[in-house]
Amino acid sequence: MAEHCVLLLSRRGDREAASVASLLRRIGVPVHRLDADGLEGVEATCEPGGAMTLNGHRFVPTVTWLRHFSLRAAPVAHPAGGQMLYRDSWAALARQLAVVSRVLIGATDPGQLRQLARARALGVRVPRGVVTTDPATAAVRLDDERTGGGPSTGGPSAGGRYVVKALDRHYVEPEPGGLAWFLPRVLEHAELRGGLGVPRGTPVVLQEYVDHDAEFRVYLVGREILSFAVEKDRPRDVWSRPDRVRVRSVETPAAVAGAVRALATAWDLSYGAFDFLSDRGEAVFLEMNAQGDWDWFERKAGVDAVTRAAVRTVRDLHWSATGGSRPGPADLLTFLGAGPGPRG
Repeated sequence: MAEHCVLLLSRRGDREAASVASLLRRIGVPVHRLDADGLEGVEATCEPGGAMTLNGHRFVPTVTWLRHFSLRAAPVAHPAGGQMLYRDSWAALARQLAVVSRVLIGATDPGQLRQLARARALGVRVPRGVVTTDPATAAVRLDDERTGGGPSTGGPSAGGRYVVKALDRHYVEPEPGGLAWFLPRVLEHAELRGGLGVPRGTPVVLQEYVDHDAEFRVYLVGREILSFAVEKDRPRDVWSRPDRVRVRSVETPAAVAGAVRALATAWDLSYGAFDFLSDRGEAVFLEMNAQGDWDWFERKAGVDAVTRAAVRTVRDLHWSATGGSRPGPADLLTFLGAGPGPRG
């Protein structure tokens, strides 16, 4: 009979996946890793009946977690057409693993337009903004709407400041292992006509900057919600001066927790990293990253709460998929916590 295993799809440098896999194995949950930058020589067979074979080991995936499984990271020694086919085929296999896996985490990853539209529909405040190839002209239209009583989904502009960010990920990988970053920028209206650091004509997200009392990175892990308060002197400090950013583990504000649960239900999420602002107690949703990392926030705050919640969640899903639960070593169950116990 094929063994029941957890399957993690990511890349070699994924610290979170490594920690989760190590702890799961220590409490008796078998784990397989498949890394986008480690596919050389991998032999794989996927059976629609519910089993998978990797390098001769046949198993049934109970929980499959898709994280940073980007095929741009895969070095390929084929002509251009063959290289594209190789990468597209591996990506297609990853997207369709729900056929063999009992649970699939990370497959639901709505883009920013869909995220913002859903948040508005649920009554969650979002910054006023558009997707545009011409931020300077679009900003004029947003100003006209604000001053002329046009439609609005947020508060007033904070002195004509705008956030410009990529519509998709904030980085690309032109060559395997080499990342080029296109990070969010906070700009005055007059600066929007200058170089934005992206090729001219690229669709970007343009939003009014929202003045706020607090900023939160919030993790939904299974049924748990765990939050970090992020304090910085300048908006770009997270990327340009991370040593000056202060991160604390905090209880999730009720308004933020309610918004997270509403969005998670709408998208049927088991995991998501959410960015929120708090403006005089009102939750302002910025975006959700279905692959968002947590190691940096844990290290800054001196905690490991998200890691433990991730292990608990995958452990419980795995045991549920195998038809029951089995106790692990007492010391590790104490470390992981006796049960999920929703927070926030």
